[in-house]
Amino acid sequence: MKKTLTTLILTLVLTSILLNCKEEKVISETEFEQAVFYEIFPSVLDSIYYDKRMTPPPPPPPDFFDKNEYDNSNLDKAMSDYKKSDKFKKDKLNWERKKDSLNRDTTTIYLAISDSVTSFQREDMYELVKRFKNQNIVLDSKNIELLNGYKIDLNKLESNNKKIKIKYQSEFPKGREFWRTEYDFYVGAKIGFSRILFDKSKSYGVLNGGFGMGILNGSGFRIFIRKNDKGNWIIDKIIDTWIS
Repeated sequence: MKKTLTTLILTLVLTSILLNCKEEKVISETEFEQAVFYEIFPSVLDSIYYDKRMTPPPPPPPDFFDKNEYDNSNLDKAMSDYKKSDKFKKDKLNWERKKDSLNRDTTTIYLAISDSVTSFQREDMYELVKRFKNQNIVLDSKNIELLNGYKIDLNKLESNNKKIKIKYQSEFPKGREFWRTEYDFYVGAKIGFSRILFDKSKSYGVLNGGFGMGILNGSGFRIFIRKNDKGNWIIDKIIDTWIS
């Protein structure tokens, strides 16, 4: 009886240790992914965000080509002539003045970010392997979770642009009312991201990002990242995935 009780206690202790180790491993992997996300975020934001107010003058109106009888084989000359026109020079001057004013403006630019990262897509597994095929990377398929995400900590999000501040999207109206609502501050865009899918060595990864500046005015990206020689995470390549 005494031997049986000792064996039972030993079994319970070992089971507890194994469960704790497993739990620590899961937490460690989650914390690792979040740390990489917060590290790479400033570079990602620099790469996908731009101030729509600084968009250059639009291309010539259709009547410019019709009036001057340009055909499709002579578009280069059409553009060259348009850039010599008074309208283009006036539009360009106004744009340069506006751009200079915005650069000097210290008013805060708010971005609305999805409260949580979404799960990555199954396609990301194939794209990650294809992107780094020369490195012969391997995925740890047993630890890939397609359904889970996590809430973003705003306090850990940094930007290289000191004018940018970030708010949770849940603080804004939903749907199209987000863009139709008048705010007493400038909202530059709404953004969102997926989880990062890593290779088994945790040296290469991929995540998805979305960027919107208005109703039917947005785009999506697949962002490949990797560790450099110094052990820092950098962007390897960004590919457009959708546009609206």
